[in-house]
Amino acid sequence: MTGLLPAKFKESLEKFKSDPEYRELISTSFFSLLVRMIGTGTGFLVTLVTSRYFGAGALGIVSICLAILIFAANFGKLGLDVSLMRFVAELGLKKSFAAIKGTYLSALKMILPTTLLLSGILFFTADWMADTLFHKPYLAPILRINAWLTMPLVLLLIHSECVRGLKKVRSYTFFQTAAVSTIALALLIVAFFSGVVHMYIPVYIQFISIAMAGALSFFNWSRYSKFRDHKAEFVITTKALMKVSAPMFATTIMQLIMSWAGTLILAAYSTEVDVGVYNALVRISVFTNITYLAINSISMPRFAEAFASEDKTALMRNAHEAARLILLTSLPLFFALAVFPKFILDVFGKEFPGNELSLYVLLAGQFIVIISGLAGQILNMTGKQAILRNIAIISALVNVLACFILIPAFGILGVCIAQSLGMLVWNVSCVLAVKRHFGFYTFSFKRN
Repeated sequence: MTGLLPAKFKESLEKFKSDPEYRELISTSFFSLLVRMIGTGTGFLVTLVTSRYFGAGALGIVSICLAILIFAANFGKLGLDVSLMRFVAELGLKKSFAAIKGTYLSALKMILPTTLLLSGILFFTADWMADTLFHKPYLAPILRINAWLTMPLVLLLIHSECVRGLKKVRSYTFFQTAAVSTIALALLIVAFFSGVVHMYIPVYIQFISIAMAGALSFFNWSRYSKFRDHKAEFVITTKALMKVSAPMFATTIMQLIMSWAGTLILAAYSTEVDVGVYNALVRISVFTNITYLAINSISMPRFAEAFASEDKTALMRNAHEAARLILLTSLPLFFALAVFPKFILDVFGKEFPGNELSLYVLLAGQFIVIISGLAGQILNMTGKQAILRNIAIISALVNVLACFILIPAFGILGVCIAQSLGMLVWNVSCVLAVKRHFGFYTFSFKRN
């Protein structure tokens, strides 16, 4: 085991020299990683500035609003973002920009009315959520504003996935990870140095940032897709879009439940301060998967292409190369966070020290993620969406059940345990499913 990582590094270096496709993966991943580092860094700073100068309660309010908004946006897009990415990738290989435009417009005709309906529902139920669900009636005005940010967030998610289908990975990475946080950080700094320090300032800044990023994402997509240069051709039917998106939609919702249900359940049982502390711990722990997400951005279209060309060897090779890169690049960050937890928590403010055990639990969950490779993404891009959906449902049920059992008794620690337990079930199940259907493990140290 001692010589495993050096040997893998040497092997990766040799492949970089001899394999053009691997060089492309490395170079594209590197630039994507730089953009993602900017996004993760600005997101980290937004969390830090909010918690340290506006208070953990302010961060908690932002987290509650964001959790509701993300759930609504993902229902609004109907799973069509990843479906669009898949079809845009296939049509992009043929340079069929007219067909790409038609496919995009077909999806938009379903997304826009659904999103508007959800915004209306959230607006009229804001008082009930604030008072009955969260026991925080003072949040009602903020939740009403929050309702109308669903559309900009949906557009941001749709357009970023579409440009990923065109292999504009840096652009995709920026809008997925950096656009909102970069705008928010700039506005937070302006507010702080202007002497405007109020508990609700960060959440209003979040609203402005999402609206601006959503608008910018459309102009970016329009440029890359040559939207104005082609008349739409509707070669992909609505039925075909929905057939692909339906299992993806269910899977996405289940993933959201695993990611955000803990925030909402904790908000129902505890204060916004605890919600803020928990979400800061999550932000710290996911710092370890910064390279995972960058490599994932590159690999998903490659998995789709390998599957479309029925090249199982290329699929396995891409999976192992991606897993190897994830392992090599994530471990240093993981160990750094594991060694200095108290120092990191002290930086965030007085409410955070004493939660080292909770951070360790979340880091354990992230370690499971980085050693499992991209098993879930392979299932998603190879026609196995129904299998992934079933895994997601089971994992989400485990997560939510654990939240309801553990949060009343253990608070922040309880939600962290539930989160890591859900990740364990998800990743192990996906790895075994890939082995069963494609004959290989996604671990970087397994070949068959």
